Amino acid sequence: MHQLKDIIENKIINDLTKSFHRSPKQLNKVHETDAEIIKLDNSPYDLAITIDTISEEIKTGLYSDPYQIGWMSVMVNMSDLAAVSAAPIGLVISQILPNELSEEYLDKIQSGINDACNKCGTFVLGGDTNFGDELIISGCAIGTIEKGKYLKRVGCKAGDKIYTSGTVGTGNAYAFQKLFSKNDSQFVYHPAAKLEWGNILKKYSSSCIDTSDGILSSLDQLMRLNNVGFKFRNDWDKVIDRSSEQLFGNNHLPIWLLLAGEHGEFELLFTIPAEKKLGFLKEACHLYLKPIYLGEATEDQKISLNLYNQEQSLDTEKIRNLTFEKDFSPFKYLQKLLEIDQELKN
Repeated sequence: MHQLKDIIENKIINDLTKSFHRSPKQLNKVHETDAEIIKLDNSPYDLAITIDTISEEIKTGLYSDPYQIGWMSVMVNMSDLAAVSAAPIGLVISQILPNELSEEYLDKIQSGINDACNKCGTFVLGGDTNFGDELIISGCAIGTIEKGKYLKRVGCKAGDKIYTSGTVGTGNAYAFQKLFSKNDSQFVYHPAAKLEWGNILKKYSSSCIDTSDGILSSLDQLMRLNNVGFKFRNDWDKVIDRSSEQLFGNNHLPIWLLLAGEHGEFELLFTIPAEKKLGFLKEACHLYLKPIYLGEATEDQKISLNLYNQEQSLDTEKIRNLTFEKDFSPFKYLQKLLEIDQELKN
């Protein structure tokens, strides 16, 4: 039995929240949703609220372009709202700014924030500004959901079909090129929250999570929450973004690592009960949405992938916990993933 506590990040969250009193108006449990859901009395809507910070990404050099930093500070939050089918009201932003930050650099950050808000049809409602040694930007987004219609990570059953809202791998491809590649050409990475999927998913989906932490991490979390497994389609490489696949191929890296890395592409990963599949696909086509079939939920609690000419059961616990090793660095992280790949080859 794979348990939530086996994942270090989940255990940290459990430890941090164990002494907190839960609000009687909070509808979701810990780990159960991408955003927190709060009951609003005398209203046809409930409130969705989430918070995320851009800090480690700046420190490691993953995000260095100021416009991208601003853009991502919005999208990491909007993607959480999308994963619960919330319509955004807006967000408040906290910015810790180094004294040496130039006016031009700051203007580009703010431009990224503004453009990302425009893309999502939302607004910066306010915030807080302080000064410190490092650039840190936090956003807290709020949205509304039709009462009782929010999406959860819980609800998937064996036999449900797994889809994503788009091709995957761009997040990890970008991270590789940014941190490891000497190629001067830049892999464009400006993901947009998939807010347009909210109405159809709350009608058909049995569970939903965003892929901000990568495909395998997202599937692993759903596996632990729902006590099911997942089997990828045999031609799973068809769900990979072509330019990402080409980048990894040119650098002689295993393509499946585009699924394994912890830097995702902010698509939605969701499950559809088999009996709702045809209705879902028909309506998605009518809405010009293009869901991509990823695989199927199984009774066996494991994640399996056809790899090196055989079905492999992936050790997603080991893969997910790599980022919490004491000697973590991007280089060591990639080396550990390549060691896992070598074990699968043997």
